[in-house]
Amino acid sequence: MQNTAEIFDPESAGQQALKNFEALLGDMDFTVELELMGIGRLQFLLRRQMLLEWRSLYMALWRLALDKSFPHDAGRIFDAFVRDYSAAHPDKQSAAGLVRAGEYWGMLAPAGETDFNPAARHLVSFFSQDVKELRSMRLKLALHIRKIYKSIFDRLL
Repeated sequence: MQNTAEIFDPESAGQQALKNFEALLGDMDFTVELELMGIGRLQFLLRRQMLLEWRSLYMALWRLALDKSFPHDAGRIFDAFVRDYSAAHPDKQSAAGLVRAGEYWGMLAPAGETDFNPAARHLVSFFSQDVKELRSMRLKLALHIRKIYKSIFDRLL
């Protein structure tokens, strides 16, 4: 009978999670997220900023999923992703996205998968609408962020 270490190699599982996330991130267009926030095609500057925010949040959500699935290796796997991503995307906007991903991770890490309101609150802070509308948007975003997290977690391996 094989022991667990022979059946499950954490290095290969981590590599698989890294490859899966790179594919997921590459496939995201964030159309649904921008529509949820009421951002139209002609709102170029806001659209560009929100694409950066969502891409960064997506990275932080993946880091959160890694933390749950690979508690001892999550940091190492995420660092490998950051190295690879930085090498493949040496532009300023991608570097800013990685910094922002760290900031989102800081918002999400304390509560883990139980509370996505800090990230939703931050996204809503880019808007100056009626308080009721902002509250409604924050709730919708928090629920949507939870849905994205679950999707990322389900596709981790």
